[in-house]
Amino acid sequence: MSGFLVSLARIGSYRSLPYTAVSLLLAAPISPFAFAVAVSFDADSRVRALIAAVALAVLMGLLGLLGPVRRLGVGLANGLLGTRLPAPARRPDAVSRLRSGLWSALHTAVSGALATVLGFLAISMFVPLAWLTGGQDRISFFRNDVPLGPWTILFGLAAVVAALVLAAAATIGFRVGATTLLGPSAAELTAAAEQRSAVLAQRNRLARELHDSIGHTLTTSTIQAAAAAELVEADPAQVRRALGTIEEASRSALEDLDHVLGLLRDEPAAKAPTRTLAEVDVLAVRAREAGLDVRLAVTGPVAALPATVSREGYRIVQEGLTNALRHAGPGTVDVRVEAGPEQLGIAVVNPLPGDAPRTGRRGLAGLAERVGALRGELDAGPDGGQWRLRATIPLRAGA
Repeated sequence: MSGFLVSLARIGSYRSLPYTAVSLLLAAPISPFAFAVAVSFDADSRVRALIAAVALAVLMGLLGLLGPVRRLGVGLANGLLGTRLPAPARRPDAVSRLRSGLWSALHTAVSGALATVLGFLAISMFVPLAWLTGGQDRISFFRNDVPLGPWTILFGLAAVVAALVLAAAATIGFRVGATTLLGPSAAELTAAAEQRSAVLAQRNRLARELHDSIGHTLTTSTIQAAAAAELVEADPAQVRRALGTIEEASRSALEDLDHVLGLLRDEPAAKAPTRTLAEVDVLAVRAREAGLDVRLAVTGPVAALPATVSREGYRIVQEGLTNALRHAGPGTVDVRVEAGPEQLGIAVVNPLPGDAPRTGRRGLAGLAERVGALRGELDAGPDGGQWRLRATIPLRAGA
């Protein structure tokens, strides 16, 4: 209660006043139709006024069923009441339309009642002036003959306080009502969650592509450049080979980068990179040129693998060799690719360095996502003095 009283000193507590005024302005063009309904009844003026008010609220409720009116209602609530309602769907569902129509009717009805009561309180505030200015000791107040006196000052102050409290309470009520009835429905919340999930999945996919392709190229190029710098005078032929490898790897990375940037701009390149396990020997050659002792063994009909599986398999080998370039100790790196009738198996095994095992996990997390999307299994970690990366991807639905 104390918090509510303190809020009376804040100008934002009276947002209901402009919100009510806008509601009455929007209802003004519909009012003649409501009055036409009221005069069709054979009743006294008070009953007809009540019928007109009800008819106006009903007509505004029917308008609230329209999608544009719902969007207008959300915009007015955010702008005038300070709510933070999300933009509604362009084509709201039936439940959202009904909630919007109900709010439009309630908003109109409550605004009319609030304006009437506040008008009465505003008139009451001027009663003390009739006594203070003198010249009369009685006043006709809403068809009642009221004697004037010092009590009118307290009456006027009470009217001011009542108007402030009513306006502040109406602001809270309008906010609660707008949030409840104009907020997103369960279907809209589900659709928004699915959209966010799709965007997140797309971002993760792009992050994986950048990490796997650009990261591999930068690792290879850095190692080759360092080796070339040491051999620039002693072995020019080796330097030329290193520079050729850097050029080839960079060209490949540019293709990947162009593809990813096209996806970010929603303008994919005309031809996406299609590197598959049929090109796994290229990865082995680049790794050897970068200084790794790679032993590659490929068995089974790799060329006959499904395109998606083959592309992801290429990335798995690429990530395994990239990690070996960064972290492997001296010794042979074994790469095995086995394409069987039921599953694809990939293994990259390299010796660990003398210090503690590596702890980087971003690339492994990306690989886990790739393998999981294909219903496969990934196992990576130290095994004795070696680091083993194993991936198994089923090739049949029941495998």
